[in-house]
Amino acid sequence: MLSKRTLLERLCSARTGAAVLLAVWLATPYAYAQKAETILKQAPSQKVDVDYPSEDETSKCVVKPFEEAGYKGVALYKPDGSTLLRVWAAPPARPGQRATVEQIRFYKNGIEVFRDVVNKEARWFNTGGTRRGVIGSDKKTIESWTVISAQEATQEAIAALRTNDFPRYQRVALSAKELESLGLTGAVGAEIEKQVKGVTAAEFAKLAQTLQIPEDAVWGALNAGVPATVPGGAVSKEDLDVYYNAAVVVMTGQGEEARSQEYFIGDIVRVGTTWKIVGLPVGEPFGSATGAVAASSVLIPTSGDSTAATGSTSEIGELGAALSEAYHKLEAASPQEYPALCEQTVQLLLNISESNPQERDNMLSQAVDVIFSGVQSGVYPGGAKKLAELSETLSDASPEVKARLRQRQITADWLLVSQAQPQPKPAELTKAQEKYAEDLAALVEEFPNTTAGAEAAMTLALDQEYMLDNDAAAKYYQQAAQTGDASEVGQRARGALARLKSEGGKLNLPAMQYLGGGAVDLNALTGKPTIVFFWGSWDSSSVDVVKQLANQVNVVGINVDSAPDPDQATAYFQQITRGLPWKNVCDPAGLSGAPAVSLGVMTAPWVILLDKDGTVVRSNISNLDELPDVLKEMK
Repeated sequence: MLSKRTLLERLCSARTGAAVLLAVWLATPYAYAQKAETILKQAPSQKVDVDYPSEDETSKCVVKPFEEAGYKGVALYKPDGSTLLRVWAAPPARPGQRATVEQIRFYKNGIEVFRDVVNKEARWFNTGGTRRGVIGSDKKTIESWTVISAQEATQEAIAALRTNDFPRYQRVALSAKELESLGLTGAVGAEIEKQVKGVTAAEFAKLAQTLQIPEDAVWGALNAGVPATVPGGAVSKEDLDVYYNAAVVVMTGQGEEARSQEYFIGDIVRVGTTWKIVGLPVGEPFGSATGAVAASSVLIPTSGDSTAATGSTSEIGELGAALSEAYHKLEAASPQEYPALCEQTVQLLLNISESNPQERDNMLSQAVDVIFSGVQSGVYPGGAKKLAELSETLSDASPEVKARLRQRQITADWLLVSQAQPQPKPAELTKAQEKYAEDLAALVEEFPNTTAGAEAAMTLALDQEYMLDNDAAAKYYQQAAQTGDASEVGQRARGALARLKSEGGKLNLPAMQYLGGGAVDLNALTGKPTIVFFWGSWDSSSVDVVKQLANQVNVVGINVDSAPDPDQATAYFQQITRGLPWKNVCDPAGLSGAPAVSLGVMTAPWVILLDKDGTVVRSNISNLDELPDVLKEMK
């Protein structure tokens, strides 16, 4: 029989960078005595970033058996208590029979990031992603994806092109069978069918050779707007969700050695719970991009049969390519170039909206946002006037577009005053702020059932919270919650309402894990006040205030930075939280992440204060200079 010490050494034998972790065949005591020598070495079935013990940690690792929901297992922990892996085994069918390992769960910083459902399925979790794939007969290769996001699909595409792995690309490319299920019709259906048929091993190999993606290249980002929905009946049987003209940034090296380049993916469509790439990407050899190649979209300008009657497939492609090129020029434009390029892009969007009624709202919304983006960043001072001109031509637009335009106009007018140089006098700034609030309130009343109306209500609610008028804030949050429904705005509004109502009671936190492992448990933080501290790395003064108070209170830190690179999120958060005297929850999505949304927090710094018994005293402290005085009053 293998001793416990030997088992520990065997389980901890993996080193950093090694591709081996160990799973244990578990059984009844009799079977264990007979089968312990058959401990099975297991690595993750996929290439994933999981933790391994360092050489110094190896001899100090801890192995503990567990039993949960009728399943037995063994967990391996690092010396600091963070989990390395957990092995789950189904109960034996009869006494004396060896148990069967069903799942092996792998961890990063104490959080599960990957799970092998042995020989059946691979799943990614938390910071590992959302993918879910069926394991093939070789017990390693992903046979097909049952869940994959657009971002992860493009990650797979870049990896496939880098290694010239055609089967890997096929798994994220729209197939003929999937195309048939979408029921695309007319010129659009014919063109996409042509693109799907063009995805062959020979063409893929030529493309991989052309692109010359370096071996050390990594996926950096998906450059695409928000996904759009093409209404059912126009070009497809049902509503069709699509990312238009997507591009992927690929990066190599670090620091001064860093290089990056865009490869153009084109359209990405949703098929059930997966996102699939239409056809093959395009691009130029890595390191030699001239800008001569860009993505084009068949789906942007089309409106089913009516579009087929107004323009040929080639004309449709030309419009999409022109729009894609216009966006890329805007991204690279200098402040001097931006106004003229912006007006050209807006005119192109207006032209597309006129010739394609089914896309009108989408194109008009993009035109509004292009102008407003320039105003917001300060590179298009004439943008406010342009928005006013646009409003005169959109009298027949939908309420959603009208509300969006009006919201951007209101904000642009406010920015013209607040960003003015030289700085306006305090009285002028106060007057502009009052007008901004009045205009938003009018917008909420005029367009109560629109997304822009919900966003305006959220802005007004936050203003009321700053003024500590919780009742007025709750009124606006309630309106936003009803309008936003299942959107992020609706979820955040409901979270804010719950947070406000928690004063005098208990705070209902969502399930959260600290960076480095361990669940957040407010019930365990007693004996002194607790602050739930939403903070950003850009605001060192607020962090310093809490540092000075850290010995007087329990601190649950929630960082709201957005990770610059989701693939390197853990390393980024470890860097910015290093040296802080409290544990932190870190979500790569920042203020759009689950912790902030579920509590209705829209800005940082933000503190929720609980007394020593866990009762919420204040749910909205935004000025941290007052926090020391509030704590003194509690004593």
